[in-house]
Amino acid sequence: MLWSRKSAPVHDRSRAVGVDLTASRVRAEAVGVKSRPLVLDAPEEELALFVSGERRTAEVGRVALGICRKNPHLVCSNFLAALGQSREWRVGRHTFIAETALELAFDKIRGPIATETEAAALALPVYLGPAQVTRVGVTAGRSKLALKGTAVGALALVADRAAALLAGRPAAPGADWVVPMRPAGGPGAVVVVDADEYALFAAVVSVEPECVRLGGSAVWPRLAVKAWKDRLLDAVSDRCVRLCRRDPRDSADAEQALFGQLDEALDRARAGQRIGLTVQTAHWFQDIAQQPEEFEAHCSALWRLAGDSVRDFTNGIGLAEPPRAVWLTDTAGRLPGLVRAVHANTPEGTAVEVLPPNAVAAAAAALVPRWLSGDLPRSHLDSVVPLGLPLAGGAGRKAPPRSGSAT
Repeated sequence: MLWSRKSAPVHDRSRAVGVDLTASRVRAEAVGVKSRPLVLDAPEEELALFVSGERRTAEVGRVALGICRKNPHLVCSNFLAALGQSREWRVGRHTFIAETALELAFDKIRGPIATETEAAALALPVYLGPAQVTRVGVTAGRSKLALKGTAVGALALVADRAAALLAGRPAAPGADWVVPMRPAGGPGAVVVVDADEYALFAAVVSVEPECVRLGGSAVWPRLAVKAWKDRLLDAVSDRCVRLCRRDPRDSADAEQALFGQLDEALDRARAGQRIGLTVQTAHWFQDIAQQPEEFEAHCSALWRLAGDSVRDFTNGIGLAEPPRAVWLTDTAGRLPGLVRAVHANTPEGTAVEVLPPNAVAAAAAALVPRWLSGDLPRSHLDSVVPLGLPLAGGAGRKAPPRSGSAT
């Protein structure tokens, strides 16, 4: 008798997955022999943190993002910072609080994560308080996510690159180098700038021989991603009025279509490429060309305030010397004019770099083996991450465990 065997694809479930959660979206990175982003909202890698109540069953992701301007009354968004609050979103036949909306997102990403691993870590924005982090953990438990730990995203990011910083090697591989500097070795500080639907926010993280430590953080809700997109949509609409005396904001479909083009337009502007936008309704259409410098001009009030705010925050921390680097996440780096404003307000000798999209998720994944081995405390890492790096004498030594707020 002849036997035949068909080999099915086998996933390396020993790999770790890092999840980067903000008020705008979720990203996940599987780290193993080969690292790769997970597809969380096919065919997209990112899952937009927007929930639609348009249909009988609530839907999270692209479906909701696709109607957020056309039918804003049917969409729940920007709810992460409201964890633990009594605020409700009544959308269609559904009523959400922040926890139930977040649970929908966790339910959607559970499958892609479970396919890859039984051990994941979650990176969170620095503005979430201890009680809110606890609620994130409880919600993840209800969704049966295999979380082994949580950490502030900025702390995880700097901990992942601390060895390179201490050794004086380039610490941000894959970064878009805005001001490449010759790396200096030894202890120092890094400023991490991020943005989402809720706010622009920053953290100062000091790198010490045995740990990385959160030195302070600041949050600016007036500079949230939503404010930048609102400003761009208004500016482009005003241009359309001047060109053809028609306003896209008078049509829900036209405004939604214009909003849907902004992400690609922001990527083209960051790359220094000409931007082409199309406004169309059932009765008319208009092509609108924009240059990257025009996008910056539209957002000038925002990037000026952002540059001043980051500078004042960093100076107010009282560092003994200027920060070694300012790292902007991919989301923050695509906001028109922000990188230029941060550079203009950064001391000479400080590198300014824009990190790749997967940087925070990959850094979270790097913490998973340390939680599994007991090298890290079973608590939310919001103040200190011990490094356990080999010392100059060759012997490895770990800093004593330091815990943050319990999850």
